Amino acid sequence: MKKIIVAMMLMFTTNAGLLVEPYLGYDIGKFSTEISGTEFEWTTNGPVVGGRLGYTFLTFMAGVDYSITTLDAEIDTAGYTSTLTDFDGNHLGIFAGVELPVLLRAWATYFLSSKLTDNDDDEYDGSGFGLGVGFTGLPFVSLNLEYRSMTYDEFTDISAGTTSTDRDYDVSEILFTVSLPLDL
Repeated sequence: MKKIIVAMMLMFTTNAGLLVEPYLGYDIGKFSTEISGTEFEWTTNGPVVGGRLGYTFLTFMAGVDYSITTLDAEIDTAGYTSTLTDFDGNHLGIFAGVELPVLLRAWATYFLSSKLTDNDDDEYDGSGFGLGVGFTGLPFVSLNLEYRSMTYDEFTDISAGTTSTDRDYDVSEILFTVSLPLDL
């Protein structure tokens, strides 16, 4: 019995490690809400930088994901113009995934906290999820594609000093990133 326990402990320690994965990329998406029966949409795009910090064991990985982004926004709703031109965002989530033996990785992220600030310093708070895949065929580098969906259910108008929860703001985005997954 002792030999089995020692063998299991060696297996866990030799195949386990700390995952440190910085990433840099580009984000393309849509920001939308409904106001008085009219659907308003903005096209967004901009750079994203972030990282994942976690634990790996055999093919499994899990940990935390944090990213920041600056998005330019352009209104798509016919007949309307907008002074809303950009968002600064930060997203904090937990992820779990697998490293497949065919040079692919896949993961899912639940974003516990996501915050956007627009050019009027108004704040949007919410949460969401992400699904990603990465190609690891290059030495030390992973080319990633990730879909993220966020719902912001709390809006704070800084100039008026009010917070409202009566309207949802939805964001759907595609991220193209390059990461450096280091398994230490």
